Amino acid sequence: MRERSRHEQDSPWKEVITLFFPELIELVHPELYRLIDWQRPFHFLDAELQKIAPHSQTGRQTVDKLVQVHLHNNQPQWVLVHIEAQARPEKQFAERMYAYHARLWLHYRREVVSIAILADNNSRWRPSRYEQSLAGCRLLFEFYTVKLLDWDEAQLLREPNPCALLLVAFRRAAATRRQAELRLQTRMELTRLALSRGYNEEEVGNLLRLLEWIMQLPEVLEKRYEELLEEVKRERGTSFLASFERRALREGLQQGWEQGLQQGLQQGLQQGLQQGLQQGLQQGLAKGLITLLTNLYGEVPEPLREQIAQIASEEILQALYSEAARAGSLEAFEQRLQAIIASQSTGSEP
Repeated sequence: MRERSRHEQDSPWKEVITLFFPELIELVHPELYRLIDWQRPFHFLDAELQKIAPHSQTGRQTVDKLVQVHLHNNQPQWVLVHIEAQARPEKQFAERMYAYHARLWLHYRREVVSIAILADNNSRWRPSRYEQSLAGCRLLFEFYTVKLLDWDEAQLLREPNPCALLLVAFRRAAATRRQAELRLQTRMELTRLALSRGYNEEEVGNLLRLLEWIMQLPEVLEKRYEELLEEVKRERGTSFLASFERRALREGLQQGWEQGLQQGLQQGLQQGLQQGLQQGLQQGLAKGLITLLTNLYGEVPEPLREQIAQIASEEILQALYSEAARAGSLEAFEQRLQAIIASQSTGSEP
């Protein structure tokens, strides 16, 4: 099985932290979770983090997230949470944790909670402090460390917190690098749990997308997974955007662009190239959208076809491709379409 590069392996952590930040903190740092006032908004400050510490002498870490949170009783009013996710042991990791912590404090003059999530397979690698001393001067920096190997997997699988399934996925992905069949079984097990827990549609979609990303499979097993996933969808009547549906979405969108370009060139010869290209592109996107809806849900009623054909905005048509793949039925898609049209007429968010 082809292994992803370090960047590809670590990247899902950014999505996990972004999409499930409160749930992740609740799992990995319950004390901090109780201190945070979750009724107030939290803000990701990744751009600011890169400006403050874009490089260090110990090397650049792939996954680092900085979040501004408010504590209860406004004491202090807000603090920073810095999270590092590390997939492999690294000799100077603790030094980098200190460097980021110090630079953040110097820049913001606010308290910083530094959290290291260690997702490696080396049970002996457990960095939690950075020390240096010379001529009577001593520095000791301790940071909060979470070692995924220490977690009770059975307990995680019983945990209703959706992020628990993702922590299991990271553990098992590391343990099944050379066991593709076992990884397939594990991904299906976690998929079924994600679908049976009563999570909302957005949470389910994010979970399944991340499970696919974390637990990559060879192409032949990806196809088997897609077949099994289709069976589960039919059993549960569930709609979500899996990897193969995203491929269909991209192919349908590409088809729409190609149809639009060809038709636009033909029309351009008659009514001016720019105007013809624009009209042809719009018509091609509309046709591609109808094709995608037909493939997913069956014959598209004529009134709905006419509504789609009348949409003049390329941006809206492209957005509707994702809506079509997620809708689950023509009726649900039509309701979403009406909401988008209404929002455009009023200038509000759909």
